Amino acid sequence: MIIATAGHVDHGKTELIKALTGTDTDRLPEEKTRGLSIDLGFAYQSLPDRTTLGFVDVPGHEKFIRNMLAGVGGIDLGLLVVAADDGVMPQTREHFAILDLLGIDQCVVAITKIDRVDEDRILEVQDQVEALLGSAGHEDIAMHPLCAPDNEGVDALRNTLVKRAQAVDEHHTDGNFRMAIDRVFSLKGVGLVVTGMVFAGAATIDDNLVVSADGSSVRVRGIRAHNQVSDRAQAGERCAINIVGRGVSEGSLNRGDWLMHSSLYVPTRRIDVDLRVLDSETRPLKHWTPTHLHIGADHLAARVAVLSGGAIAAGDRSPAQLVLERDAFVVHGDRFVLRDQSAQRTLAGGHVIDPFSPKRGRARPSRIAALKAMNRRDPADVLDALTEISETGVPLAAFRVAQNLGLSQLEAIIELLSLKRAGRPPQEWIFTSTQWQRLLDRIEKVIGIFHQNQPDRPGASLRDLQLALKPHVETSILEIAAGILVKEKRLGERGKRFHLPSHLIEVTERDRQLWAQAAPSLAPDSGSPLSLHQAADAIGIDRKILEASLKNAVKLGEMVLVARNRYLPTFYTARLGFAAKALAQSTAEGTFTVAEFCKQTRTGRNFAIDLLEYFDRLGFTERFGNKRRIRRSAAEVFGVEAEMS
Repeated sequence: MIIATAGHVDHGKTELIKALTGTDTDRLPEEKTRGLSIDLGFAYQSLPDRTTLGFVDVPGHEKFIRNMLAGVGGIDLGLLVVAADDGVMPQTREHFAILDLLGIDQCVVAITKIDRVDEDRILEVQDQVEALLGSAGHEDIAMHPLCAPDNEGVDALRNTLVKRAQAVDEHHTDGNFRMAIDRVFSLKGVGLVVTGMVFAGAATIDDNLVVSADGSSVRVRGIRAHNQVSDRAQAGERCAINIVGRGVSEGSLNRGDWLMHSSLYVPTRRIDVDLRVLDSETRPLKHWTPTHLHIGADHLAARVAVLSGGAIAAGDRSPAQLVLERDAFVVHGDRFVLRDQSAQRTLAGGHVIDPFSPKRGRARPSRIAALKAMNRRDPADVLDALTEISETGVPLAAFRVAQNLGLSQLEAIIELLSLKRAGRPPQEWIFTSTQWQRLLDRIEKVIGIFHQNQPDRPGASLRDLQLALKPHVETSILEIAAGILVKEKRLGERGKRFHLPSHLIEVTERDRQLWAQAAPSLAPDSGSPLSLHQAADAIGIDRKILEASLKNAVKLGEMVLVARNRYLPTFYTARLGFAAKALAQSTAEGTFTVAEFCKQTRTGRNFAIDLLEYFDRLGFTERFGNKRRIRRSAAEVFGVEAEMS
């Protein structure tokens, strides 16, 4: 269990930790000279049941609030220290407010320096503390009057902390590893060391991680957890990790950086949050107020964009967007604190709802509804609520990063909720069955309207559908949805255009005759097809007349224009596509060259280049150097029937 001290300057926090653990956390020479804590201090005590109490001694002086905030992220319990002679002071209130904003609802109180006052004063201070904690809903508060230098009352406090530690739920290690770095230093014979609180996941020796400073890759060489050598660093532990990586040094890392799994290296500059303004504020928090944001161990400037009403009153909660001055790395649920522009007082705090919020439309009713859906603790509840209201699906990759989910966790949630996936990795979306069927119905309806407005057109393209559908639907989703509607016979397909089965286009007998005449030249049994000019000469017809007829065939899906003056029957193009698939599958690397394709299809080089470049544009093949690989299923691109023809 990690315990953070909190309280006014010179109320005896460091002395108390020394009495509890035997460790003096004033480690800096300047701290020794000035007699107060400037930076974070740490101490540990191992219990007989192998539980470890970890103490973070945070500075009490108001000038060092920033360092204090770096130490309270990921804390299990707050140890509020109040001197009996001074009582509750301004920093006491601010430190307690910060603990409350960061969601640290477990709190124990130590009333120190009781040797300096009488019994009535101790009772008076206890009443002050009860009023302070009671205002935040704390009841049955454990308060321990004590004198740390004389060890009076220290054992009773220690027993209370041990009982609280035994009752703390074990931290889950699901999700990807992320540790907030609060110290960076080098040790002779060891190398670079970073310390901090592990917020999620677990890491072991030789794991490859990244640092958020620049995305550099590092390898874990050694781990100390709670000041003990370990082979594992996991959520809920305070750790020191020895890392090594090219270009990574003590000078390249800073407090506030993250050591994390590579999948979490997704920077953001806009985050949507659930924001609560402190009761102590005398004025509402206005839209676009400049603030100091403290999150994890990081500290950066941020503007508050109020999403409703233009201001948030003291004591109120409201969704807001924080616009950051530089990149940050946060996930759903991360707690934060906001201080005023001069860094003199704490204004507000809360938790992250969406780390990847939009620049435009942040206050639209649909966006506010999405934030309300996302403002839940359990990822399954979040995805359930989001998919229920989303007409266009939930982007899977962004959701996984925002929630910091492992792949197995995500798959389990999708299966639990019986959701439908659409798209191709890494661009996949999630739908409920109901929303997916509604999308299919909307597509069918839009195509009907398209026919009414443009009856002479053979059908609507994916681009036509995308422009007509509101809200915006991704092209890859439309492609899958339209394909399903074709298979269900709810739509027909003419080339890359979709139409209702009832929509008919009259084809002149002249066009049909020309297509039949040109077919042997454009789809030969052997050799390369003829170009437009060559085909026109072969059947003895004017080039412009043949071209106009073939353009009609393209509109109806009978022909494909693969390059300038290069028309091919659709079935023939598909046959060559499946030939490319078979060729790739026949090689160990799954690749082929233009020469190999020419040999396989018995076609010429110029034609093969035109066709393969067309396949590249379709996304069916991908070129790298002199070779190509298959990127998409041939059946998906050309239709299953084509393989059988």
